[in-house]
Amino acid sequence: MGQNISHQLTEPHLESLTRAFRKLDGARVLITGGTGFVGKWLIEAAKIAGSVSSSTVEILVPTRNLDSVHARQTNAIGFHNLRLVHGDLLTDRLQFGSIDMIIHAATPASAQLNESNPAEMTRINIEAMRSALQISANKAPFLFTSSGAVYGSQPQSVSNIPEDQRKPYSALNNAYAASKQVAESMCLDAAVTGKCSPIIARLFTFSGEYLPLDTHFAIGNFVRNALRREPIRINSDGKSRRSYLHGSDMATWLWVALAKRSIANPIHVGSERSVSILELAHAVAEVSARVLDYKPEIIVALPDSSAKNFHQYVPATRKTRALLEVDEWTSLEAGIEQMLIAAKDWR
Repeated sequence: MGQNISHQLTEPHLESLTRAFRKLDGARVLITGGTGFVGKWLIEAAKIAGSVSSSTVEILVPTRNLDSVHARQTNAIGFHNLRLVHGDLLTDRLQFGSIDMIIHAATPASAQLNESNPAEMTRINIEAMRSALQISANKAPFLFTSSGAVYGSQPQSVSNIPEDQRKPYSALNNAYAASKQVAESMCLDAAVTGKCSPIIARLFTFSGEYLPLDTHFAIGNFVRNALRREPIRINSDGKSRRSYLHGSDMATWLWVALAKRSIANPIHVGSERSVSILELAHAVAEVSARVLDYKPEIIVALPDSSAKNFHQYVPATRKTRALLEVDEWTSLEAGIEQMLIAAKDWR
């Protein structure tokens, strides 16, 4: 993809983006992490918004390597008002000129790093926030893509984490979650001194192009299995529950949130549709049968019909959707289909 995603955007997508970009017209927006999953979808959405409205927004993205695969993919989106700036946000004094707004989406979403080197995970998240805040000034709108991980372990009795949940459910023994919580506090502290107007968006799990197919994301791994015409292997009992918001929905919600310039409380960006990992595997298999003419076998490594406890990570979003006047426009099945079609040549 990256050339034309208009077929994925419904009229509600376009209406929401048009309203948002009308308010953002003329802004220079810095996106940290702009070559990652979140950043690429933000740039895709900006390209579409520019094609359906007269609003103009300039996007600046720092990147350590202008020749990397991710940087090339980001350029290939074809957003004419995009400028990649060579340099490391953590170590270099980058020159961007005047910045009107910041979307801070730079984070190492790496389960391996989190487990093997939690101190480095913590350092990167905190130093990235410090660097981004140094660029902000004069109460500039500052959208921070935090994580639902700041809630700790979601209790069995809670089907969807409420948007007014103020404290973690459990101790944050996870470096990624704990450092996201610290970064949120840094953002709020900076607001007190007038450096920024914070918008904290707690992100959950997603589907769509640009999601890695070979890391810890279950939906990416299952799509990879289908593309390779391999069985879908679940390395657990398959009872853990997640939800998957499509990248186009996610990006639209975030642009609408930024256009509000300041939001008092954290918002949730994710899907309310809870599915077990086993149900997700069946959904991928069914869509694969239709799109690839191949239905993978599903192999569960640790089947346990008696297990009553399972991990879950699913948000409530009713208040966020009402505040932003947005919705879940893309179904899980449509998201899986788009991933399969976009990645047919993936190896």
